[in-house]
Amino acid sequence: MRVNEQSLTDQLSSAASRAAESQRIQVDTAASAGAAAASGDRVDLSGVAGRISQSMQALAAQTAQRVGQLQKDFQAGRYQPDAQQIASAMARS
Repeated sequence: MRVNEQSLTDQLSSAASRAAESQRIQVDTAASAGAAAASGDRVDLSGVAGRISQSMQALAAQTAQRVGQLQKDFQAGRYQPDAQQIASAMARS
């Protein structure tokens, strides 16, 4: 099985973009003139955390399905990896 690092990077980048979009900062406008406005700041990340969790669960399910298929192919004698591709991948890492 080959892990596509670019795909993982894209997913994390996408999640980070959504995180930036979902951050909400609320400033307490009722604060007195002498009070610090930052006392009312707030960041809400629960929506982003939920989406990240769902993405991780979907990725885990896809991985489990792929491993299961490879296991069936191996047991049936249909799994024949390309030795040249394996050697190239090992040399790159």
